[in-house]
Amino acid sequence: MRSFCTIWFLLIFCGIAAAQEGNTSSLLMQAENVLYTEPQESIRIAEYVLEKSDQAPKLLQAAYILTRGFYMEGKYDQALKIGLKFSEEEFKGDTVTKTKLNILLAKILKELEINSLASYYGNRASNLINENSKNDIQSWTEGKIIQYSLIEKEASSTKNSLDHFYKAKNKFKNQKTGAYTFQIGNINLDLAEVYLREFQLDSAQVYISKALRESKKNKAGNYLEMKSLIKYGNFLFLKNTHSEAIDSLNSAMEIAQKFQNLSEQIIISQAIAKNYLALNNIAAFNNYNQMTEQLNDTRGDNENDAVNTAYNIFNNNETQRFDLLQTNSKWLLFVLGGILLMLLLILGYTRLRYKAKINQYQKFIGYLEKRKELVTATPPSKPDTIRTLNVPKEAEDLLLTKLRKFEKSQDFTNKDISLSRLALQFETNTKYLSETVNTHKQKNFNGYINELRINYIIDKLNNDSQYLQYKISYLAEDSGFSSHSVFATVFKSVTGISPTTFITILRDKQESPAA
Repeated sequence: MRSFCTIWFLLIFCGIAAAQEGNTSSLLMQAENVLYTEPQESIRIAEYVLEKSDQAPKLLQAAYILTRGFYMEGKYDQALKIGLKFSEEEFKGDTVTKTKLNILLAKILKELEINSLASYYGNRASNLINENSKNDIQSWTEGKIIQYSLIEKEASSTKNSLDHFYKAKNKFKNQKTGAYTFQIGNINLDLAEVYLREFQLDSAQVYISKALRESKKNKAGNYLEMKSLIKYGNFLFLKNTHSEAIDSLNSAMEIAQKFQNLSEQIIISQAIAKNYLALNNIAAFNNYNQMTEQLNDTRGDNENDAVNTAYNIFNNNETQRFDLLQTNSKWLLFVLGGILLMLLLILGYTRLRYKAKINQYQKFIGYLEKRKELVTATPPSKPDTIRTLNVPKEAEDLLLTKLRKFEKSQDFTNKDISLSRLALQFETNTKYLSETVNTHKQKNFNGYINELRINYIIDKLNNDSQYLQYKISYLAEDSGFSSHSVFATVFKSVTGISPTTFITILRDKQESPAA
């Protein structure tokens, strides 16, 4: 009886384990199916599997899906964190997924221009396929290495570039599974780009059409469709059919927004702005330029964080290897040399970042010095010369007195202030007031009011630390501007830098020990 119960218990346990494994496989298949159309859903499923599963192969597959999902959303930092972590884990028996993960990491690192690490992971993938006898994964890996130029140098001439991509495409075409439509579609877009650069528009259109056809094999609104629509928009721009180009790019923007991919949204908004400029629609051009700036502000330092993540994780991995191989002097020198190389690369990258920062600081200091000179400068004496104003001397002096009083007040922050309203307040006419402002302030009335508002808000930022915490929209409203975008444009024209950059510099200045 006891033996019967034991066997029965083991059968139940095995059944539960098999059901759990089947459920995990089903979830991973679902995540894979929606990856190119609904990456957020795919990410949620993969994160659930990582949290709940204890099966090494399933964890690696979930990590690969998660890395691709973050990549398609333009979140390189998160993609590298998960991908680099699992690429170093030892998962026996799943060389295929590990090979694909290393290829993806090499692609991301290459896009971030960390070519040394990109080659490292490309070589790792190449070495892994030697352990796997399946022709499909071998062809897939070789195709990707050729397509992304992960080991060999990139082709330079047009002919070499075309041969390069044709060779990669054939690697996928020769496979029997037919499961790589997205890879073939992406290579068609690479070929189209080569032809666009050479202005061979007919050939470019052929490959863009092929890529679009490949995208139609999956659900509408997928990643390949977005990339194809962007390329088609570029093609239409060169054909001077700008309205059609804008339609194609707007369709791509809808998909990019669904994916929450800020990098692609920036590329698309820049392309749309370029088309509106070609159509001489300056208002729309300015709107999309403003959109690009806002998207850049939102994206922030994502790519910079990704670069730091790559070096930090790689550095940690190298340190661990150093601990294991410290008794071997040859390996010790190799690791130290690798760390030194990484430090030099980080230093070079940091110096480029600081050059841009220094330029912003110079504009900031230049503006403050200019204001200081204007405040401390002694007003020039008025020589008795023939007056060119059409304003009576008494009226002119009275208006200047009222303007000085007006500047000391905060009435200029009133959104409804206008030339006619202020003239009525000063008990004069608009002609006298306008002429006095133009002559003595060396700018028109609107420029005069805008500069007072910007100087007002800068004084607030300098003297009230609470203002550094407010949103740009609040600063715009507080200083009397009708919209965030108008405020940002005027602020930059007065100071030379954007309000966001100005506030960042002020914060750094206040937080520094020397401040």
